[in-house]
Amino acid sequence: MLAAPSDAVIEAFSRELQRTWLAGKVYSTWSLPTLQENFPSQQVVKLILFQIESKVLQQMQDMGFWDWEDGQLIAQMGDFFDRIEGKLALSPAQLSTLLFNALYHSLQILLRPQAALGQFYFGQRAALMLEEFGFYTRYVVYFDFLPSALLSYAERQGLKVIDKKLWEEKAPRVLTVYEEETQEPIEAYQKRLLEELVQKRWPQIQEHWQRLEEQSEELIKSVITEDTGEDVLLKNLFGTSPKGPSEAGEARARNPLLSAIDYEPRQVLRERFQAPPRRADTLKRFDLDAIPIHKQFVFIQRIFEGDPIAFRQALERLNEAHSLQEAQALLQTWKSPQSDPQTFQEFEKWVISRFSA
Repeated sequence: MLAAPSDAVIEAFSRELQRTWLAGKVYSTWSLPTLQENFPSQQVVKLILFQIESKVLQQMQDMGFWDWEDGQLIAQMGDFFDRIEGKLALSPAQLSTLLFNALYHSLQILLRPQAALGQFYFGQRAALMLEEFGFYTRYVVYFDFLPSALLSYAERQGLKVIDKKLWEEKAPRVLTVYEEETQEPIEAYQKRLLEELVQKRWPQIQEHWQRLEEQSEELIKSVITEDTGEDVLLKNLFGTSPKGPSEAGEARARNPLLSAIDYEPRQVLRERFQAPPRRADTLKRFDLDAIPIHKQFVFIQRIFEGDPIAFRQALERLNEAHSLQEAQALLQTWKSPQSDPQTFQEFEKWVISRFSA
C-alpha cells in the first residue's frame, strides 16, 4: 500500500481539488451529465450521488416507508435511484459541499481501501443483509473488486448476512490475490487511479503532500469530524440507517468453520482483470456461463443472425450499463425485423432479471 498522508493533508488536498474542479465552470444547475463530463473520477460522482440518495433513504426511513428487512425492496431501490439521477439538478452552492466530501472519501478509499470501505459498509452496523451490501456496492468504483469478491463468496456459501468480521478476514486475502492474478502491485493500481484523479504525476503529488504537511502545524478543523446536526451524516458518510440487520447478525453466532475456509476469489479476479486492470462501474451481471448452452444457441441464431461474436459483444456492452434503463435502450438496438419476437422477449426478460438478481 502507498504510505497515506495524514487526514489533515488529505482534507487540505481535497479542498484544493474541489476549488480546481469548480474553477471557471458556471452552471445554473448541475446535472448528472455535467458531473460526468467535468469530473475525471467516476468514484467522486458516485459518492456525490450517494450523499443525495442516502438522505432520501433516511427520509423514507423516518416516515416509515423504508423497511431494511425487505430484501426485495432493497434490490429494487437501485432502479428507483437511477430514475432520480436522470432528473438531478444541483445548485452550485449545494454541489460545493457534496464535492468536497466526495473527494475526501474517494481519497480515503484510494489510499486506505480496507479501512475506508469497512467504514463504508459497517460504519453504523456490525452486519448487513446480502441485498443491502449489494445495494451499497453500486457506489463503489475504486477497489470495487473487494466487495465483488466478498459478495461472490457469500452467495456461494449461502450466507444471508455479511458482517464486519468477515470483511476483515477476507479483504486482505483478496488484495493479495489481486496482485497474484494481475501481476501488478497494489501500489501501482493506487498510483494510476490517483494520477487520473489529480491529473498530475505521482512524484508531483508526493511533493505537494510534503509541502502541505510542512504547512500544517495542527489538524485542520473539518466538517468531517463535526458531531452536530447534519454533520453526523458527513462524519459517518457511509451508513444511513440506525436500524438494520445488525442485531440479528450479532445475536446469531457465525459458524466457526467459516473462518477456516480459505476463500479463493481467483475466478472473480481472473474474469475482471484478463486485460490490464480498469475501472468497472457495475458488478458483472451478464456472464456467458450463466446461460445454458442451448439457450445461447437460440439467442445467437434468432436474435444475432447466427453471429456468436456479436452476441458476446452484446453481453460486454450490457456489463457496461449503469442502469436497467441503459440496458433496455441497448436491447432496442439489437431488435430487428429478423428477430424472433418470442425469443427476443425471453432474452429481454433475462436481461431485466439480472438487474434484480
